Amino acid sequence: MLEKLGINGEISGVMLDEEELIGFILHSRTRFQGLDTVYNGGTGVMSVYRGMGIIQEIYKKLLPNLRQSGAERILLECITTNLRALKLYEVMGFKKKKLLHCFKGFVLLDLGLNHLMFREAQDFKLNRFNAFADFSPSFIDANDRLNANWKYEKLIECYKGETLAGYIIFQKHLGRVSQLGVRKDYRRQGLGTALLQYVQQDCQRALTLMNIPSEAKGMLQFLRNIGLVNNADQYEMELIL
Repeated sequence: MLEKLGINGEISGVMLDEEELIGFILHSRTRFQGLDTVYNGGTGVMSVYRGMGIIQEIYKKLLPNLRQSGAERILLECITTNLRALKLYEVMGFKKKKLLHCFKGFVLLDLGLNHLMFREAQDFKLNRFNAFADFSPSFIDANDRLNANWKYEKLIECYKGETLAGYIIFQKHLGRVSQLGVRKDYRRQGLGTALLQYVQQDCQRALTLMNIPSEAKGMLQFLRNIGLVNNADQYEMELIL
């Protein structure tokens, strides 16, 4: 996962107590949604040091250099029930940008769509799938992150006859779906379910889909209908630099 995030040590930070690591912030950086974006891919503080402002102190050291280097914002995700972390980030100036939903479980429906053809693809020009989805993926599953992680990602195309009708990208060792899309004129025909069934059979484990935005009501209802459970919610938060 660290490789997928593209963690950059030069813009990340740690805090030590003498020689003991007591806190860290892991950042990556790329152009995302048209902005020079720093992404917080991981934050941690040793339990005995929590509540002592460790993360604020690390950011105090990082922010001047990030601003000077031309970064325009920092993005992160925070679990909605982690009230202490939410308050910490809001005090620092982060604003809630989106509510995101995470799902896990097994596909319960079996539609028996044997007329579909599935093909593992090697054409990783993902912009060709932009019209297949109703929402843009979050930072971790954006196209440039996937293009940096292909040795761990698998791309399956779904054909109905000669027509490319859907696709799915997933990490087999985790059962984690990175992207899923079906052409609009082929929806409500079971292709999305069939793609997830294909992945479930290939992975032999529960599936995970992360960061589905609250406005993607069709996708959210679809995932519930096929038996997946909304097991966590988180806010995407943004600090403008």
